[in-house]
Amino acid sequence: PYIKVDIPIWVVFRGLGVISDRDILEHICYDMQDVQMLEMLKPCIEDGFVIQDREVALDFIGNRGTTTGLSRDRRIRYAQEILQKEMLPHVSMAEGSESKKAYFFGYMIHRLLLAAMERRELDDRDHFGKKRLDLAGPLLSNLFRMLFRKLTKDVYRYLQKCVETHKEFNLTLAVKHQTITNGLKYSLATGNWGDQKKSMSSKAGVSQVLNRYTYASTL
Repeated sequence: PYIKVDIPIWVVFRGLGVISDRDILEHICYDMQDVQMLEMLKPCIEDGFVIQDREVALDFIGNRGTTTGLSRDRRIRYAQEILQKEMLPHVSMAEGSESKKAYFFGYMIHRLLLAAMERRELDDRDHFGKKRLDLAGPLLSNLFRMLFRKLTKDVYRYLQKCVETHKEFNLTLAVKHQTITNGLKYSLATGNWGDQKKSMSSKAGVSQVLNRYTYASTL
């Protein structure tokens, strides 16, 4: 997420703090005598050969983000935030969880390679055990999080403008209360769950008017 191009597997591992090729292979391939799997991973090793350091890997990831023109330190911090908060958030979003994420990421690749080598069946995407329901609580919390993030960005931009132009900071102009209110109203009224300006990426038909004409129509 928030990265414009595909990032090589080896670069992601080095961004997570797993540096040596052998350590990365141990995270993915649990049997070092498995020649077929190691052969499949050879192009990945070659792709990541130019980057042998964690900071360089983070800079590589940050440089391919959606925000451009950042300094090297900010690019590294941006990449760290993405790996911490956006990549595999169900594993952990806390600092210092890179090792857990590296093991889980390696396990995902291991399963993918087993399926590619036809050693295990492909997962059935239509199986009910693999379905997840977005209920009212998580949907509203994610929407509020997105709108609050938008509000903080607007305040940050206004504050930066005040500093650059030497203007007095006006709190009522900085904090636009309509951002969150109108965002929640728009999503609940239209059913398009997400940012109003990014209608392509928002989910459609999430909220609908409840018909209470009869008991059957309510169901």
